[in-house]
Amino acid sequence: MAHAKPRRHRPRGTELGPKPRKTGWLLTIGLAVVLIGCGFVVRRVMLSPKPNVVLIVIDTMRADAAGSYGNPRRPTPRLDAIAATGVRFTQAISTSGWTLPAIGSLLTGAWPTIHGGLGQNTVLTPLREELPTAAQVLKEHGCNTLGFANAAFVSPMLGFDRGFDVFDHRHAFNWEIRRADETINDALAHLREHRSEANFIFIHLFDPHLDYDPPPGYGTKYTDGRMDPPPPLTLQKCQALQTNEGEDPPQPVDIAYVRAVYDAEINFTDWAVGRLVDELQQLGIYDDTTLIVTADHGEEFWEHGGFEHGHTLYDELIRVPLILKPSVHVAPVRRVVESQVRLIDVMPTVFDLLDIEPPPSFVGQSLMPLVMGETDADRVAFSESTLYGGYLVARRGERYKYIVDIAPGSQVPPELYDWRADPGETNNLLAALPDVAAQMRAELSGFYNEMALRAKTMSQPELKDMSPQTIESLKSLGYIR
Repeated sequence: MAHAKPRRHRPRGTELGPKPRKTGWLLTIGLAVVLIGCGFVVRRVMLSPKPNVVLIVIDTMRADAAGSYGNPRRPTPRLDAIAATGVRFTQAISTSGWTLPAIGSLLTGAWPTIHGGLGQNTVLTPLREELPTAAQVLKEHGCNTLGFANAAFVSPMLGFDRGFDVFDHRHAFNWEIRRADETINDALAHLREHRSEANFIFIHLFDPHLDYDPPPGYGTKYTDGRMDPPPPLTLQKCQALQTNEGEDPPQPVDIAYVRAVYDAEINFTDWAVGRLVDELQQLGIYDDTTLIVTADHGEEFWEHGGFEHGHTLYDELIRVPLILKPSVHVAPVRRVVESQVRLIDVMPTVFDLLDIEPPPSFVGQSLMPLVMGETDADRVAFSESTLYGGYLVARRGERYKYIVDIAPGSQVPPELYDWRADPGETNNLLAALPDVAAQMRAELSGFYNEMALRAKTMSQPELKDMSPQTIESLKSLGYIR
């Protein structure tokens, strides 16, 4: 693999909103350089010829589940430590509020309508085969590619194994999953065999997903001793807490209890990620490892009257943590990036660090210019796809977010929020700001319609009728009502 060479990638393919202005960034290999206009010193030197990239996706982890993102319980000391030595992105937006389209975008660099990994209830479509995956690209450039995934929506049946030398997938039920410690152990076993080589390792951890079932020693960690109803908290147990015969959210004390058990799952997952870090350090390869931790989507705890995920595009579902720990040979200028970025920007960043030209289908932009001190406008984010209910699409710009249901015959009114002034998205500004709403609707419609037309010229992913086992898994996940 070639050494790292800084490069500013232009948006490729279909992009949302105006292209960012052209700005350069200067560096010399092995020498310190002063960035004009920002006053910071930047150091970039040659990467190890055998770098590792570890990409961890924590299923169902909303941004504020992490201590460094504002969780007062501080259940993520190991992730917070990674963020303190790396870079934390405060406004990272997923392409969807459920797993298949979100991780599909992460690994193909394309918006969901383009990569084709979508679905409604028990009918799912796989990733389009003409789109290269990140694993295929990295394999072509000399990486061993290792994948460890859990649950139905990251299945080889849907194309997620393409490009991986090893793709260890477990079909997870909520009450029977490969926990984070087991998944990390399996990943480490393979990594030890290839520690002297260049590796791309994708690790999908499922623990924070329903059922909320922390392992022994974690269940009451944040509940002040409460155990009623006792974990595992299933969808049915959580819904039973709702008031007014299930029509209204639970009482605040009950919501706090459910969230506390979820935080315990987050805490256990954090511990498992810490074990991975410790082992990489013991193997002597942590310094040459680029470590990225993110999530596919978040979770709703009745903020908008609903529970879990897959049904809305509010920020509790599409704003996710994103933490980047570059190799020791890259010295970040910024430790916290507040500009809005997208999940589709993750793999272009990896390609940038490894001096790989991304295929045109990867439409995101490298995050490295932001990391190295450049100022840039917020990158407009697009999110789409709901697993049940209508079909929502959203445009999240530098201040406003517009959500609309484009399902045929939908009577659901659009929504407009000032996410900066109203991060909880409680005040719908549709009537108050009709001009803003009209402009955002036009921009969103133009972008989505262009994508939809392009998708019609591509292969049509074969509909996959789920097996009885997968249907049972989807029921356990709460996706089949």
